Amino acid sequence: MFSLIEGLIAKPIKNPDNSNIYRYKQLFIFTHNLDFLKYLKRLSIPKKKITVGEGKSKNVEDKENFMLERNGRGSNIILIPAYLNDYITEFNYLFQQIYKCRDQAMANECYEPFYGFGNNLRKFLEAFLYFKYPWHDDKNDSFEKIKNFFGEEDVTAIALINRLNNEYSHLESIPDRGFKPLEVPEISRVANFVLDKMHKSDPDQYNYLLKSIGEYQEV
Repeated sequence: MFSLIEGLIAKPIKNPDNSNIYRYKQLFIFTHNLDFLKYLKRLSIPKKKITVGEGKSKNVEDKENFMLERNGRGSNIILIPAYLNDYITEFNYLFQQIYKCRDQAMANECYEPFYGFGNNLRKFLEAFLYFKYPWHDDKNDSFEKIKNFFGEEDVTAIALINRLNNEYSHLESIPDRGFKPLEVPEISRVANFVLDKMHKSDPDQYNYLLKSIGEYQEV
């Protein structure tokens, strides 16, 4: 269905001067399927120029996303929430939450990513390292994959990643962890260790992850 909409309606026709002609004035698409919504984010969409500062402008997609929200026996049409509008997948969202923790001073302004760091890091690394090393055995393969990717030369950093993964994402076996202050400097250290290794290992993938969360690419 996405291919039909893109090929027959959304994809623009090229003029000789390489400008675009679109085959519609307005296009409305309704769906209740989250997988289809993910594909719709990839549609060819006209651009419009907006002012972002003194004498500065940029081109953004000329679209708006809405959601039908049930309210008792009635319903309202509202702007789609940021968690659906801003991220293609949960993977991109988890990367952003880790990225926010790279600077420990950020905890003074927005501390929620630091409290969720352990769980976010665990889920992100599970997905990231599974596609890096798509194998499974009866051993503690999560830790083995961490060692494979980050290398065993920095034993202290790897041990810290493993400790934060366990202590900050599970409280049932270590309930006293929930009664201690948050160790923000250690969280920032791990966040930077993970991000630096990703950048060094695959700068293209890393920069596209940055682009997906609206951050500037790094050299």
